Amino acid sequence: MSVLASIKTLLEADATLLASATGGIFDWEETGRLGISRTSTPAAYDVNGLLLPCLLLRLRAAVPDWVLADDANQYVAVRETLEVWLYQDSGYATIEAMRDRCYALLHTKQVTNAFAIRWQGDWRSQHDMVINASLERSDYLVYTRKFV
Repeated sequence: MSVLASIKTLLEADATLLASATGGIFDWEETGRLGISRTSTPAAYDVNGLLLPCLLLRLRAAVPDWVLADDANQYVAVRETLEVWLYQDSGYATIEAMRDRCYALLHTKQVTNAFAIRWQGDWRSQHDMVINASLERSDYLVYTRKFV
């Protein structure tokens, strides 16, 4: 199971988060390069075409941090930034509840194939002009490893 799949499974298993994220939890592979849209994520919209509160998970590039390394066995510690994009049609109250719940579920936790997850900051009170929705993003450093 990939790190991203492990994180998504962890978030989807939480009833409190799912009660807020009524539009669902998606990863980058599910949405494609354009992210949340009526085409790629129709479940994220209600019958009136309004965006329901939802999350989009994305892992950025793996970067070696050399804290642990074993050249003979081709093993190195790696950092990856997890982006948690939080959306709702308008306002930020539900986004803030989802953001706080994600922090409680992820910060200082471990998942399959990751040693630790650490919160790195929030990008707050934004507006996605493409889908005309409220948007915030939380970033987490995910410590993992690369090996053969």
